[in-house]
Amino acid sequence: MKIVLATPLYPPEIAEPAPYIKELAKHLARLHDITIVAYARLPEKVHGVLILSVDKRQPLLLRLFSYFFALLRAAHRADIIYAMNGASVELPAALVALFTGRPLIFHVGDAAAHERAKQSRVLHFIEHFAFSRAKCVLNDSPGPRPEIIPLEPFHAEKMTAYERSWDAHLRILEETFNHVA
Repeated sequence: MKIVLATPLYPPEIAEPAPYIKELAKHLARLHDITIVAYARLPEKVHGVLILSVDKRQPLLLRLFSYFFALLRAAHRADIIYAMNGASVELPAALVALFTGRPLIFHVGDAAAHERAKQSRVLHFIEHFAFSRAKCVLNDSPGPRPEIIPLEPFHAEKMTAYERSWDAHLRILEETFNHVA
């Protein structure tokens, strides 16, 4: 399956959803053809994953148009668009899904962006429009990665729980992808 991951943040940034998308791409690339469309200046590479980046230092309208066209280009060869919440991705992803007919799945992984959408009429409208175009809106996320601190004992059980949470999350995604594709 060819999957496009659309995200407002990507490493080297550390705020969510950046680390989630990179880890997700690593997992999905084992079985699928993955393309990431991200607002990123110097995106970190993931083996076997194509990354299309849009420089977020551009003026807002130019940045949104650039992202829309990068996502449109990626979506033409995709089976599914999996997008993170956040107005800068929601609007272009909803429009691309509308124009291409590709199934759109949203993941509400950025709680701060979701809260901002509740506080602003414009952002709420964009979020509502985008989510109404989606085949599915997911809230499920894997657990947080355990912090490894030098000179402190390593807690293997925490790492095992983290890996199990990813296994469960990936099962949900695979079922969703197979259902909507």
